[in-house]
Amino acid sequence: MNINIRQLHFFIAVATHLNFTEAAKHLFVTQQTVSQQIADLEHDIGVKLFVRDKRTVSLTSAGHVLLKGANVLIDKTDELIEQTRKAATGITGTLKIGLIPSAVKAFLPRTITGFRQKYPSIDLDLKQYTMGPMHEALEHGDLDIGFTMSFDLRNTSVITWKILYHDVLAVVMHKDHTLARTNLDFSALANEPFVMLARDQSPRFADLVTRICMKRYFIPNVTNTPNLMETVLMLVENGIGISIVPRHAQNYVFPSLRFYDIDGDDACFDVVVAWNKQRPNPSIALFINELDITTK
Repeated sequence: MNINIRQLHFFIAVATHLNFTEAAKHLFVTQQTVSQQIADLEHDIGVKLFVRDKRTVSLTSAGHVLLKGANVLIDKTDELIEQTRKAATGITGTLKIGLIPSAVKAFLPRTITGFRQKYPSIDLDLKQYTMGPMHEALEHGDLDIGFTMSFDLRNTSVITWKILYHDVLAVVMHKDHTLARTNLDFSALANEPFVMLARDQSPRFADLVTRICMKRYFIPNVTNTPNLMETVLMLVENGIGISIVPRHAQNYVFPSLRFYDIDGDDACFDVVVAWNKQRPNPSIALFINELDITTK
């Protein structure tokens, strides 16, 4: 038995109109074509679907059963085709996004809202990362998009990125620290205990901080190395030490902390959105486009 969707469309048209001539007009074909398609369908199934005489056409009991199922099948087929087309254009599926919350707090909620309104069938899987693991996830294809920092990205054939805004590294300390003043003397930091993000969470960040300090004639005395930036700030708030962090870390709400920008081009960097060029997910381009719109 070999029934095709075209035969079912012809069958539904005749069953709806109960008239071969009207069905032919609806389908924009000849009446002979309709009759042949119905005859072929009845032959393939092996049952009569219509009772016909010179004046009327009516469905047999078998025809009623087929009509009910055919409508369901056509609807499912149309739905499947639409889903397939959406998948090809990125209008359905899942988009995996890695982020550093403090870096994107000012704009990402607005981007996500706009994206979901336009593409409700695309699921957004958002996950917080530190810089090093995010870069690895992007390079290995475990993430579609990552919001990170330019100093943590190395030249690679698979990852590309675009700049979202410029930022700077800053010294952070408790507001009651003896060094907390408008004009911070950087050389005075040499004797202070530092709380720094663990090196394995971002080796390039650790190297950058060390280079900045050495250029200013000291090596930071690192006494605590938590895995999360929030923990770094919490320890600083509790007087465990001072730290050097991206300025956007002030978006974490720690009212008793004070941030002091570090002068010099070596302390400047960019917050970027990065993605793997080899990922076949077409939703990436749709999200980047929405990001362009909401960050203008």
